Amino acid sequence: MSAVDKAREDVMWAIKTICEKGYICATGGNFSARIEGKDEFVITPSSRPYDTMVKEDLVVVNMEGEKVSGEYKPSTETPIHRLIYVNRPDVNDVIHMHSKYATAVACLEGVKDGVPPFYFELLGYFGGPLPLAPFAAPGSMELAEIVVDTMGDGMGVLMEHHGAVGVGKTMKDAMTKCDIIEKSCEMYLAILAAGKVKSIPELKGKPKA
Repeated sequence: MSAVDKAREDVMWAIKTICEKGYICATGGNFSARIEGKDEFVITPSSRPYDTMVKEDLVVVNMEGEKVSGEYKPSTETPIHRLIYVNRPDVNDVIHMHSKYATAVACLEGVKDGVPPFYFELLGYFGGPLPLAPFAAPGSMELAEIVVDTMGDGMGVLMEHHGAVGVGKTMKDAMTKCDIIEKSCEMYLAILAAGKVKSIPELKGKPKA
């Protein structure tokens, strides 16, 4: 299997998996995978429904943001994916989702510093708070730069009034980050509804997730 075919398979797996989880629907969100050995990545096209998407619909883009191949226009959020790959050589796969709980928290007043690490899985996978990238116009270079700057060397970020991004060395890695983001946000909302978030005790070293 060629490197580009492997990247296409990974993206198609992510589409199927995340739709089954209910984190995304219709044309919302986007997925990409770095093509091993090339300065290119495979990404989902713009405005194409995921429930009927096939691997031939996917688009290849280079690290300058230029379309290399594909029938359709690449995702409007291609700048986010491109800047992550340029700035994070450790990241091979990116998922941007408009999931229910992550988006709800990203719209919640008073969480400008993100979600605190209130339980061990969140701390273990993200090493601290789940940060919140301030709002900017969807599809803009400004938004891409804000997301990359806010995430830093972390593995995920909430996007104010928008959704979330999870990244990984593999697509399954990135999907796990999305799972933890969505679970954390669901729990966070439930705790806020019931009372106050309790800080996790300080530990020596990073806990294992």
